[in-house]
Amino acid sequence: MKHNTIEKIGLEVPSLTFGGASIANLFLNLSNTQANDTVEAAIKAGFRYFDTAPHYGAGLSELRLGLGLRALSRGEYILSTKVGRLLAPREEGLEAGEFFHEENPFNRVYDYTYEGIMTSFEHSVQRLGTRYIDLLHVHDLGTYTHGETDAERKHFNDFITSGVFALEELKAKGLIKGYGLGANEEQIFLELFEAGFRPDVVMLANRYNLLEPNREEFFAACRQHQVSVAVAAPFATGVLVAGVKKASSLYEYGQVPESVVKKVEAIESICKRHSVPIGAVALQFPLRNPSVVTVTCGVATPEQAQMNMQWASMSIPDAVWADLAEIGIK
Repeated sequence: MKHNTIEKIGLEVPSLTFGGASIANLFLNLSNTQANDTVEAAIKAGFRYFDTAPHYGAGLSELRLGLGLRALSRGEYILSTKVGRLLAPREEGLEAGEFFHEENPFNRVYDYTYEGIMTSFEHSVQRLGTRYIDLLHVHDLGTYTHGETDAERKHFNDFITSGVFALEELKAKGLIKGYGLGANEEQIFLELFEAGFRPDVVMLANRYNLLEPNREEFFAACRQHQVSVAVAAPFATGVLVAGVKKASSLYEYGQVPESVVKKVEAIESICKRHSVPIGAVALQFPLRNPSVVTVTCGVATPEQAQMNMQWASMSIPDAVWADLAEIGIK
């Protein structure tokens, strides 16, 4: 497994990260045994960076991942989780979120203040069974999650005037090694940079992949401020693995629009021409950018853990990248 360095803090991280949302019953219902088998298979396959969040299954991902990682000593792996949502008891009978099946019975309460981040961190280390977190991301600030609302502005201001000091304190105490921000939009990163926020790393989900390759302004800003980038969801929620012919294929957590179908068909055609899996090309594409230190992909089964590791190490002919560049993917 290739390692890259988060420049500001000198932390080496594997170039492939285990995404913990899937073991929290994202789109399907896993038993505790199945989830644990998946984590064990990922460890056996060579994964040594694991990412999770309280949001995933309302704490279920952190609980399951923490148990699975007991097979490793703490210094053998990198662990990241997120803050910004606290979990509060849900009234009996109320349905869970639409994406996570049979999740824990908690509601998500947004809190980006100093107190909220400190409380979220404390709860996360308890669920994960660890003394420290390597990387702590502020989760889902911005309009993608909160819309253009007064609440979105309040969350932004809460973080920039209060919450950021919690991150600095946790880092100064050695309880985290670095901090960042995770979101599904590039604009919130640019806005926070403008406001003076200087993270060590940021996690951009669903916005930098074979379907959305052009992010020049975002990467230029990251280079300017020496911010490393983790890319999440390189498969665009699945369509860049399943292709467009499978009825179960998803894009951005929903149905695949016709405009995306045409793009995927063009990419699939190039991959077939060179006899390489589209999943391998999708997984390796972000890592061709020197700012990107790791790619995070969701893993739901032992087979997916093994396949993702194989795709990450597969040799992709230069002709594939040349042909993709011809259709604007570079």
